[in-house]
Amino acid sequence: MNARTARQWMVTHEWMIKPMAQTEWISGKGLLVWWAEVFSALGTGLYLVSIFFALREEFAVTAFWAGILGWIGIAIFKLPLHAFYLGKWYRFWRAFPPFSKAWRTSWFARGIVMTMIFLVFGAIQLILQGLIAYDVADSSGVWAANYVFMVLAGIFGVMTAVYCGFAMSYCKSVPFWNTGLLPIVFLLMGVADGLALIMGVGMVTGEDVIPTAESATRILLIVNALLIIMYLVNANYQSATAELSVKELVRGRVAWVFWLGIVLLGIIVPLVVSVVSYFTGEEASTGLLVFAIICHTIGAFSLKYGVLKVGIYRPILPKGRAY
Repeated sequence: MNARTARQWMVTHEWMIKPMAQTEWISGKGLLVWWAEVFSALGTGLYLVSIFFALREEFAVTAFWAGILGWIGIAIFKLPLHAFYLGKWYRFWRAFPPFSKAWRTSWFARGIVMTMIFLVFGAIQLILQGLIAYDVADSSGVWAANYVFMVLAGIFGVMTAVYCGFAMSYCKSVPFWNTGLLPIVFLLMGVADGLALIMGVGMVTGEDVIPTAESATRILLIVNALLIIMYLVNANYQSATAELSVKELVRGRVAWVFWLGIVLLGIIVPLVVSVVSYFTGEEASTGLLVFAIICHTIGAFSLKYGVLKVGIYRPILPKGRAY
């Protein structure tokens, strides 16, 4: 075997003996996956939060507009980005039964189906919520129908929020993702993002949702911080490849995303603003609240980027079998 042939053999089979970073979902066209999943978290999180605020009549207008923005985040941003990434977007209908059985095995196909069902139920619920919010129809029948579609849209909203986590957790070739904690992390962080965004909506509508949202945010940010620590500790002891992913995220080339984007801007800054408001007994200034909301949103982008970026394929051949 000459030197050139030997080199070609080594490069071709390098992925069999060495951990290799995945690039399909985070580089080039794969950036569409990152953006789609961020808008999925922001959209579903804001919508899910909106239906809880809709249960209180004094927050009806804020809940309506927050729900509208969440729905738009899924329909206008998340779904098209996914479709363009997959290619031949005009064939999306083939993911639906009975046209295809792909939903039985593919989390992407399941995600499209669940997202479309969520959008239908969510649209109906938002129409009903709008009728209530602006006193166009305030009968018991409209309220009852609104509650029914809140439940239906909420169920499929949760499914839309977690399916990316399930799709990634089923990737056994990437040990860092291969854990049941990932869907929970994505869901709770999305809800925390929704709480931050609904405060911004409340500042525009004039309804005082900030104290209620801040109370929930304080608890959820602490829970999310502990959950992320648990996730990283679990991955660190899961396998050598997953440990390598943790090192890349915490101390390696993606560490700035973790410490600056996720920890500082995504958790610490919003938590400090909320805690200071609690102990002083006064709401933070508008400028400070807007700053905290922006930081929280940057944290949403950073979380998905960091998790996708440090996904590393485990080698097929066991250590010591490179021959």
